[in-house]
Amino acid sequence: MDICELLRSLPLLKNYGKDVDLWIYDFEEVMDLWDIQNPKRRFVFMKECMDYALKEVLKSIEENGENKTYPSIQIIKEEIEKYLGITQNDKIWELKEMKIKTNESIPIFNINYIRKYKNIDEEMRKLITVEDYINSIKPRIYPCLRVLEQECENIEEAIKIAEKASRIEEKLKFKIDFNNYKQNYKNDYINDYNNNINKKNNKIMCFRCYELGHKAFNCKYSFKELSIMEEKGIIEKNKRIKEKVIFTSNENKNFDYSNKNFERINTNSIFINSNKNNNVNENNNYNIIGNTVGLKKKVFGMENNTKKKKKKINNN
Repeated sequence: MDICELLRSLPLLKNYGKDVDLWIYDFEEVMDLWDIQNPKRRFVFMKECMDYALKEVLKSIEENGENKTYPSIQIIKEEIEKYLGITQNDKIWELKEMKIKTNESIPIFNINYIRKYKNIDEEMRKLITVEDYINSIKPRIYPCLRVLEQECENIEEAIKIAEKASRIEEKLKFKIDFNNYKQNYKNDYINDYNNNINKKNNKIMCFRCYELGHKAFNCKYSFKELSIMEEKGIIEKNKRIKEKVIFTSNENKNFDYSNKNFERINTNSIFINSNKNNNVNENNNYNIIGNTVGLKKKVFGMENNTKKKKKKINNN
């Protein structure tokens, strides 16, 4: 027998918290596996699972014993519970707050539940009802419904009905777990939310590192890192890549938006051409008006000259 391996396999009491009964159950399993039936050797290995203070408690029990008889497991459990300050109320509340895990089967859960239930005094067991057991297996919907339908009066009857319902679940393979449904719903919601954020952030570009997903005031690179990136030519590569991405994203827009942009371009070009034509027409009008004014001036000058000539002739 390898003692080092045996010491490694021993369950430590500090890892079990206030669940002394489970620690004793695991300790007895280890002793049975290594075929250790001598009470003296069991008592010695039990000390190795405890702290120094609890070892002293066990020594005091051993010294008080008559004819050097070693104490039973029940006496050791009571003394440890007194030292740790575990009362019957603590055991009751621990049992009421006990709940089944997601991947745990109901028969295994019932073993631990019955073990803790029997660890309570018979007078105090009346405080635990069938409703408390239903709340402990509430995530498993079908067994809860079966227990409610049968209207069980005792916890033992409720445990039997729940085990039968779990067998039916395994045969028909329609196991319903409320906790898994909630977790899957939350995960789907979170993934959709993150995908929407990523789509929005892909339209944002930083003008320091030229990467998508953030703005310049939220840039993750320091000035030293940016200078190193410039020397290596990483920023120029990012610029070229982002220009290609932006160009392809503009091409992949919906048809309606592309038509609107096309119409705007055409309307702008028409407006510009119309302004040019209007300017040309205005210039032509101004030239025509100028020419007419010049002709009038010439005609008025000829008339004045003819009048002057007539006056001279009359005077003569």
